[in-house]
Amino acid sequence: MREYQYGDDVRDIDWNVSARMDHLYIKKYSEERELSVVLMIDLSASMNFGSVRSKREVVLETVTLLLYLAQMNNDRVTALLFTDQVEKYIAPRKGRRFLLQVLNEIVKFSPKGRGTSISRAVDYLRQVQKKRSVIFVISDFFDDDCLLKLRLMARRHDVIPVVVSDPLERSMKHFGLMQFEDLETGKTVLADVVPEKESAPAMNGLDAIRLSTDEPIDPPILKFFEKRNRTRHAVAG
Repeated sequence: MREYQYGDDVRDIDWNVSARMDHLYIKKYSEERELSVVLMIDLSASMNFGSVRSKREVVLETVTLLLYLAQMNNDRVTALLFTDQVEKYIAPRKGRRFLLQVLNEIVKFSPKGRGTSISRAVDYLRQVQKKRSVIFVISDFFDDDCLLKLRLMARRHDVIPVVVSDPLERSMKHFGLMQFEDLETGKTVLADVVPEKESAPAMNGLDAIRLSTDEPIDPPILKFFEKRNRTRHAVAG
């Protein structure tokens, strides 16, 4: 049971409850409302970087919020942890105890790989995830070859990239000869010039949530869902 919203079918209004509560309420059928939510979580070494807090901390905050929303909606949740390989697949279930177990697993998990292969994770998920799902891909997207795979997956599923970045990656003002270490490979690189501006990865048609290590996660995530709700109501109208 929930309050009536613009666009709901008036035939679903529960008039008895509405009369008692002095508000319009509709019947919510669990088999219709229940969603399948998938969290694809990048645990590669580059996620340990951050000038304010690490990208991995942002990932954990984001996962916590998404799990909370899934619990509120009684949604089934699947989790896929990946680096340059599929690290762990957690089969879909629901319920508060299970969601706490998922969060605890992510917090304590120590990945074997260091690199990033979103494409490999997508290939795996497409084999096991047959039911249409809302898929959150949470990563810094340091993988140039993944966008085609994501768009192919979006033909069947609702794919939402969650792009986590750091301000130093977007605006670096260092010049001259400098030494950098690649967190994923461990290699050091000497560079005589660093671009002043580095743009965030383009999603090419996929509607993305963009988060930063120097900003709270709540406003962009809530703004994203509000925008989606407005769009759906406009289409329904």
